[in-house]
Amino acid sequence: MELKRGGKEVQKQFVLKSQLGNPIPRVVNGYKKLDIRKLNRKEYKELPSYVFWEIKTGMDILYPDILMEPALLVSREVMELLVHYDETIPFLFAAMFDEEKGESASYFCPILEEEEKVEDKPLYWLFKEQGKREIRIRLDLAESLLAREAIGIAFQEL
Repeated sequence: MELKRGGKEVQKQFVLKSQLGNPIPRVVNGYKKLDIRKLNRKEYKELPSYVFWEIKTGMDILYPDILMEPALLVSREVMELLVHYDETIPFLFAAMFDEEKGESASYFCPILEEEEKVEDKPLYWLFKEQGKREIRIRLDLAESLLAREAIGIAFQEL
């Protein structure tokens, strides 16, 4: 569905969220290992190209295709899809380990553009009032994620 804004056609957009109720890995001290404030296009090069995080997992753990904490993290499959839609998105690599259980998982942290107004980008941060922000996703990318049966993803219609 295309919407008209200022005479320009813009695809319908959604807020990207994690699906609730899934037993997902919990990152321990994630904010201490990576300065989340620098996950932007201006400062991300000051960060290491990879990060190792300790995780805690439950009995029936699900490793979804998208995690929202401590930052936006996506699986390799979703990362490859994002690159298909926008070749300019840089990524940091995140390796996660549950030493107690001997489990590991790898994710990629996309460095998204930040917008103050709605743009026709496949995926970006939108600044909201009082310093809050949300991740917006374009309809065509949302449909591609659903067609690939991505796990743990939810969309809030705008």
